[in-house]
Amino acid sequence: MIYLLRHGQTEFNMERRIEGRFDSPLTSQGREQARAMGLKLAELIGDDDDYEIIASPQERAHQSALIVREAAGISRPVITDARLQEVDAGSWEKHHFASICARDPLVEAEPCYLAAWARHCTDGEGLDAAMERLWGWLRWAGNRNVVVVSHGVAGSLLRALYVGEEREAMLRYHSSPQDRFHRLDGGWVEEVPVG
Repeated sequence: MIYLLRHGQTEFNMERRIEGRFDSPLTSQGREQARAMGLKLAELIGDDDDYEIIASPQERAHQSALIVREAAGISRPVITDARLQEVDAGSWEKHHFASICARDPLVEAEPCYLAAWARHCTDGEGLDAAMERLWGWLRWAGNRNVVVVSHGVAGSLLRALYVGEEREAMLRYHSSPQDRFHRLDGGWVEEVPVG
């Protein structure tokens, strides 16, 4: 079973700026979100020492994972895996999404950020490369019991890949929330509210 969490709110999230591979610090609300997710996980997994906790090596995800681990009472150390990093948003990084939309009406017409990034961000990682990287992580995870702390777009792609969505259907997935997480089990994805 996989519990898929997004890192807590960052300064850039609060400002509605694109982070991609750039890191901005967690806000106090972001640290509280991570703690709340950890407490909810404690209810769900109890004293089960069978769970690994794996995070993207990006600071916002790693810091969130450390907070989650402590609140959940997970005894294993947090390990990092570069395959869980956020997608590289190229020249979009550090910019407000609204300013990118203002420059390109085609971006604004997309149903969500994931679709806009996949179809219009020409100097970033690219959808195919991101899918290959994340699919490799899912194959590795297999039947392990894992708590994973990743990112908005990466988390959306992980959920879509897990249930076997077609490429175009994936592009309708909205960014992973920071006030809930997802349980991936038996080919299904279930949203778990926190609080």
